[in-house]
Amino acid sequence: MTRRTTFGAAIALLAAVALAGCGGADDSSGGSDAAHEAPAADAPPEGGDQAPGDGDQAAGEGDQASGDGGGVIANIANAVDGRSIIYTVDLSIDTDDVLAAANRAAAVATTAGGFVANEQVDGDRMAVLTLKIPSDGHQQAVSELEQLGDVTSRDRGTEDVTQEVVDVASRVESQRASIARIRALLADASALSDVVSIESELATREADLDALLSRQEQLAGLTAMATVTLNLYERGEAPPQEDDDDGGFLAGLAGGWDAFVTVGGGFLTAVGAVLPFAALATLVGVPAYRIVRRRRDQAAPEPLPVPGPPAA
Repeated sequence: MTRRTTFGAAIALLAAVALAGCGGADDSSGGSDAAHEAPAADAPPEGGDQAPGDGDQAAGEGDQASGDGGGVIANIANAVDGRSIIYTVDLSIDTDDVLAAANRAAAVATTAGGFVANEQVDGDRMAVLTLKIPSDGHQQAVSELEQLGDVTSRDRGTEDVTQEVVDVASRVESQRASIARIRALLADASALSDVVSIESELATREADLDALLSRQEQLAGLTAMATVTLNLYERGEAPPQEDDDDGGFLAGLAGGWDAFVTVGGGFLTAVGAVLPFAALATLVGVPAYRIVRRRRDQAAPEPLPVPGPPAA
């Protein structure tokens, strides 16, 4: 009886273990099927043509995104290249030989594709050159100009005129279309008054178009060529830098003293200008006044005697 009981318990235990194993196998197989079905949904259909470089391109994009921002820098450069910008540079340089430095500066501008727009030379003391250099390479040219001596001051400026360039171009196209319509009306006009009126309007529109074309050409020149103003001084000849501090008690006192000196100098100048005439008038006028007064005194009649009281 004991053996049967033990055998029955063993059979029940084995059956329970077998059921538990089947349940775990079903769960495992279900998870495995789900794991295999998910990639299948995202995978491309069989037989589809995939470009052999797609994977490399994706990898390249990933590297670029995780890189040092080269793509952002390239986008900024492209954005700047698409703008219309006017560049201006002012340079002041001390040098040992002004004339030689001026000749080298002209050579730098010519080599860069530009030219010397204006040149003023004051002996060996100073020279002022206005250089026109292509905007694309003006920074390299400015770096070469800075090697001519010691840079005492440098001022760079930019002006974005993209909106104005676009606006002028649009107005030019609109004005040309308007002129074409007016010319068509002029061709169909028969009355003399209509012809005169239309020709007057046509002349006005053409004048406006000429002004717009002139401004368009000016903007094109300003944006294509950077303007570099180069001031060359012999060492020790450069003018002192002005103090930008124009406020405070000392500045007010200095301004008041300058005004007092200016007014006093003007007054003394006026006195000095009048003094020679005053001296001449004194030398001539005083003796003349005395002579005239003396003659008046001599010509005056003697007073008549006053009669006394009658005798008793």
